[in-house]
Amino acid sequence: MPSFPSLRSALACALLVGAAACRGPAPDTAQPPAADFLLSAGDSSYWVTSAGGSIRFRGAPLEFARVDGRFYELYVADDDRSYEDAVLLGQRIFRRDLVTGDSLLLYEDTIVPRLATVYTRLHPDDARLQPSDEANDDPRWRVTTTIDLAEVHGPFLSFSLHADVERDDAEPWHTSRRGVIDLSTGRAASLDRVTGGDVTRITNRRKVVAAAMIDSVRTGGDRIDRARTASLLRAYHLDPASFAITVVDGHPAVAYALSGRGEGDEGHLLELPPIEIGQPSWWLDALPTLPVSSADGTRQLWRHGRYDVVARQDSSSSAARLLLRDSTSREWPIGTVPIPAARIYWLDRPAVDSASRLALARAFDESALYDDEVRAASLHRPPARSVLRLVRGRRASHAVNPPSRPRA
Repeated sequence: MPSFPSLRSALACALLVGAAACRGPAPDTAQPPAADFLLSAGDSSYWVTSAGGSIRFRGAPLEFARVDGRFYELYVADDDRSYEDAVLLGQRIFRRDLVTGDSLLLYEDTIVPRLATVYTRLHPDDARLQPSDEANDDPRWRVTTTIDLAEVHGPFLSFSLHADVERDDAEPWHTSRRGVIDLSTGRAASLDRVTGGDVTRITNRRKVVAAAMIDSVRTGGDRIDRARTASLLRAYHLDPASFAITVVDGHPAVAYALSGRGEGDEGHLLELPPIEIGQPSWWLDALPTLPVSSADGTRQLWRHGRYDVVARQDSSSSAARLLLRDSTSREWPIGTVPIPAARIYWLDRPAVDSASRLALARAFDESALYDDEVRAASLHRPPARSVLRLVRGRRASHAVNPPSRPRA
């Protein structure tokens, strides 16, 4: 029979075990991994910082690009040449250096300036509208262009343009085109620069896919549709500069579209199948910014050192849940972002310099001062059009009437 001291020791041990059981499992002390990055999603940018166990998440209606180590804001501004009896409204694309505050004109459409010159010659007595004047609700002429910023891949910005022209002395018409801007030079990107010199193969392939698309459209439908389609196709032409950069199965490609001009469907784009361009040198710098998508397209994953970033969306949702994941696959929620979640600029490895970090913070702070008109414009998307795979750009411009941007 055990001695009294032995019984007392056993009882003490039992009490200790029972107390531990009542307390339950040890609290989870795991912390999210340290992280610092900019995410482009939908029509906004999001700055995520994880440090000391807490995650900071802030968004702004801004579009950024990083080229040769410098951060730029990309924005679209109106070019208003209206008169009392004519609405003449074009758009232009600018690149603003976040550190210096200097803005550079990257692209402006030529349709509105050209027709504004014609209108001035035909109506010399009409007065030019001042910035504070209201536009005429029923003008003689209404000429407008809309530029949609599509996507940034490395140093290249893809965009699309759509123009609508209504005149009291001619039939209405509209037209569309695509384009790519080289952000490192501020000029239109040549096919040679984009493809790394593989121009001959791309142009030969472009002729093949264009002919195949036209033949497919021409022979489809019944006899009445074929007659209408034949008339429609006469409005289209192949503009060698009307292409955008896209990604197909993880590889860069150029996506051409036949440009049309005319009434109705003739003024939209007839999209051609993308053409892969191999692995040009710029792609190595762009690749770390882009996600790997799941087979069904509902998850995007970025791998970066000791942590990953995950964006998960429902098939019926217009938003995605953003998560931070450590090396053990443990996840922490960050917030909700619009889709598509397009690219990430890493700010931690390599660490961004203090001047760029200060400039980024200033850009986010200034965006909070944008007025309601700008905020509404940044969220505007043109109505979808789907005739013969006739498409417009994916993303609406970020600021149709941006506020003045002070020098940094």
